[in-house]
Amino acid sequence: KYVADMLGEDEDVLHECSIEMFPEDGRLSAYDNYPASELTEHIVLFTEDGIENLKYIIEARRTVASQKAAP
Repeated sequence: KYVADMLGEDEDVLHECSIEMFPEDGRLSAYDNYPASELTEHIVLFTEDGIENLKYIIEARRTVASQKAAP
């Protein structure tokens, strides 16, 4: 939510964009239970580099979408 508010983007859009990110891209998951299981809820965290990568992914998706819409 914090990053969505900071970027002025919808949380669902950020979720879709962040799915293709890995920890080395700056997207991390945190769990509040140990040991974590498949049913454990997690939160997604972004490093500063992760936020920059997320901005790039959003812009790239918008560029592709606008190119598809152009005749």
